[in-house]
Amino acid sequence: MDSTSENRPILVAGAGSGIGKSVLENLNLLNKPAVGISRTGVEWKPGETFEFGRNFRCNLARPSEVTEFVSSLKIQCSSLAGVYFTFGSGLFKPVEKIALEEWNAHFVLNLNSLFLLTKELLPTLRPGSFLCYLSSTAGYQGFPESTAYCASRHAIAGFAKALREELKSDGIRVITVYPGAVYTDIWKGREGFDQDDMIPVDDFGRWLATLSTLPDAVYPDEIRLLPRKGIL
Repeated sequence: MDSTSENRPILVAGAGSGIGKSVLENLNLLNKPAVGISRTGVEWKPGETFEFGRNFRCNLARPSEVTEFVSSLKIQCSSLAGVYFTFGSGLFKPVEKIALEEWNAHFVLNLNSLFLLTKELLPTLRPGSFLCYLSSTAGYQGFPESTAYCASRHAIAGFAKALREELKSDGIRVITVYPGAVYTDIWKGREGFDQDDMIPVDDFGRWLATLSTLPDAVYPDEIRLLPRKGIL
């Protein structure tokens, strides 16, 4: 990897499908050096070069895989231009039907993995770098049969708000995006929602990728985006 200031790579965590996949594809179209990770990515071995534009295997719910990947990334690249945190799962049930094991697994991926990846990557960030966290409309209001999802998305928003205060003196930008309904696999099988009412995933990914083009001095804080019909 070329780790000069002009060609610092961007990491897309959760690039195997949905929003993350679209962000990685659109960063490629913008000629931004980018690398993706997800549990469905291609296998790699420690010491191998990570090729720009590709999605590599890393199960973000397994701490050992996160630390191993970041260690290899640091060897090849001393600094990152930015990181997109686009991964997460949905858990949509009445609260009395949620098993503790389901609840814990949901938070391991949606919050614990996000914390660990952030912590491990902080040494690679420089003034002008950005961290972009995806929350949701469920990160600022409640929805029925969504207690776990709303709790985790509120937690991501709170984490990002506090981290912004920690890092602003270092010139590192922390951006929280609260999208409304974007059509991804998380909506499949859920009754009462129409795909045509949602933001197409590639439209959203194309917009999200443009955050990487902002001047270093521009510090977005919290951004809310909704489909035409508003909150569904």
